[in-house]
Amino acid sequence: MTKINKRGQAEFVAYTLLIGLAVTLAVIVGRWSIEQSQKTSENVVRQNLIEEKCEPVSIGGFVVCPDKINISNKGNLIIDSLRISCESAPIDEKVDLKPEKSFTKTLNNCNTVSIMPLMFITETEIIGCSDKKIVLKFNCV
Repeated sequence: MTKINKRGQAEFVAYTLLIGLAVTLAVIVGRWSIEQSQKTSENVVRQNLIEEKCEPVSIGGFVVCPDKINISNKGNLIIDSLRISCESAPIDEKVDLKPEKSFTKTLNNCNTVSIMPLMFITETEIIGCSDKKIVLKFNCV
């Protein structure tokens, strides 16, 4: 009677499972890292697009007593919209403000108003240039 070496078969099965586990783990980690790098590169491209669009934007404004504000475009791009925030909820006002032109808006019951320019970065996506925001205070006597 001959003995069959079952120990050799167990080692073969163990090595096969170990190699299969290592390959599976490598595929999972590889796919995850590809997804993360794509998300990161998309965020970097989007952030650069926002900075490129907002850099040449510049607005100025002053109060016309008793209840009006005048906003002027001091930059060299057309400002698509303005986000005007008074004590109430912010209002997005479509203005298409060309360079060196101004826009007048009447506000009621407002002590302080903040104005932020909004720009289209794609045909459907609009962003606010928060670093270009101005704040005006009504100090009418």
